[in-house]
Amino acid sequence: MFSIVGEGFKTLFLQMHCQIGGGGPRLGPNSDVTAYRDFVLQNQALIDVPEKGKCNRWASELRQDGNRLFLSRKFDDALAKFNESICAAETGTEHLGMGFANRSAVYYEMDEYEYCLANIELAKRNHYPEKFASKLEAREFSCRAKLDDGQSKGTTLNNSIGLNVSPNPKIPFIADGIAMKRYPGFGRGLVAEKDFQPGNIILEESPMLKLVGSRFNYCNNCAGSFQGSLIPCPGCTSAMYCSEECLEKDYRFWHRFECGLADKLQNVMFGTMAMAPKRFFFGLTAFRDDIQEMMTYCEESTDSNDDPFVVDHTKQDLVEQFKVLHQTKLNPSMPELESVMRLSAATFYAIFMKHPLVEQLVTTDSQKDFMLRCILDYIRKDTALSLDSNEVATCTTISTLSTISSLVNHSCDPNIIMHIRYGRIRFWVLRPIRKGDQIVASYGPTWWDPQPSYKSIFKCSCPVCDEGSNWSIHEETLPAEAQEHLGVKIVGVNNPDIDQTNVLKHLHHFFIRYGHLHPNASFGPKLDVCKFLIIGLIHRGSFTLERAKVAAAQGLIN
Repeated sequence: MFSIVGEGFKTLFLQMHCQIGGGGPRLGPNSDVTAYRDFVLQNQALIDVPEKGKCNRWASELRQDGNRLFLSRKFDDALAKFNESICAAETGTEHLGMGFANRSAVYYEMDEYEYCLANIELAKRNHYPEKFASKLEAREFSCRAKLDDGQSKGTTLNNSIGLNVSPNPKIPFIADGIAMKRYPGFGRGLVAEKDFQPGNIILEESPMLKLVGSRFNYCNNCAGSFQGSLIPCPGCTSAMYCSEECLEKDYRFWHRFECGLADKLQNVMFGTMAMAPKRFFFGLTAFRDDIQEMMTYCEESTDSNDDPFVVDHTKQDLVEQFKVLHQTKLNPSMPELESVMRLSAATFYAIFMKHPLVEQLVTTDSQKDFMLRCILDYIRKDTALSLDSNEVATCTTISTLSTISSLVNHSCDPNIIMHIRYGRIRFWVLRPIRKGDQIVASYGPTWWDPQPSYKSIFKCSCPVCDEGSNWSIHEETLPAEAQEHLGVKIVGVNNPDIDQTNVLKHLHHFFIRYGHLHPNASFGPKLDVCKFLIIGLIHRGSFTLERAKVAAAQGLIN
């Protein structure tokens, strides 16, 4: 994980443990969270940083930085800098249009002609200077000619990366025949109620909440990339979106509470703990901004059902989804992180309570206390429930929180590949799953790739790591027919996507036929190849789906 710890949080943490002159610790893991809140409020000057507002002079400087990167052909860096410029540009000025136009030039050089046309259109709609219009028109003409000549990078999937088995009638993004089950030592988990075979995609979910670690590379709502082709929040310099629809949805559920606080929040960030206030304000919105109603439910329903499979997700009832997530029981607790969690909750509380909208909605002492304790409760739970994706290209962590996919437990002997890409989670069956099996994914290490440097706040107790388990790797030589199956050369068609798909299908067939020999030592390299190919197909497919969405918005495809 690309962990982020804000300088303000570091300063507060040191202040909490060390008095000037060398005193002892001020607060401990057993101190009530209200004591942490009082400490933060007394030391708020340590974390109070100014927010950057929109400024055309700043936007122009950023745009010049982007131009230098563009001329050096550092296109990804140039896009990020132009996005920063677009966020800084004052609404209704030509600086916004010029940022979009500069971005279109990058896409043209990257041969991303659909994105180029989309940004030319954005530039035209946002006061691009008339004196430069001929240059933009020439680029548009060239783009359309190249697309007419078939030079698109592609808007049609060669292989589906969506659910490819019968869906659950009430939860259409997960396969029918999967349920929740409680496992000793693990808590909630997913169980197969029927057999699934390698190659089955048994979940494709857009999680309820996403938290992006990069302001300028991903949509603040859906976590999509769209090659950085994003539009800015008109009210601040910290959030970008793939569409007006995502902008409006995020503003409704979250950004209206965050807008104008992003620099302060970044200053007190600790890992992905900001998911907790996001979950709190999502719940408040689901309860129609009635914090009293939300309090009544949360305080009186301590024994309610935490099984998300009882909810009819086709009805899009966000209150019911929030309620199930709220009722989740934490297993296990993490006392070693308690001080950090309490300090983080108190810090978020102090910052959000200065927001005019929060001041208007959260007014009484009991409501304020509820908000503080709720955020702490969600920090504890989300540390265990959130699923993270490390985007290496942008050194960013994208965290997700869901009622369904968050149920999957870790095992060093996974039977699915869980992959998060641009805000969507997919479960791809790796080896045969039999009725009654727990559905498990690897959060990092596996028995064939143990990753000694991998760090986690949890101690793994899966069958591979449990000393009391009878799990062991079989060293026997595979039967001759199995070795022959693996030795077959897969003839491709000089198309990397199709070639790799054929190899993956061949390996799927191998594990369907010989899965009963698992875990055989010789399986490890083949499982690793499967993982590599599955992730590659999802990555390329995600790029294609996003490009197709942009093309459809431009009327280039149906």
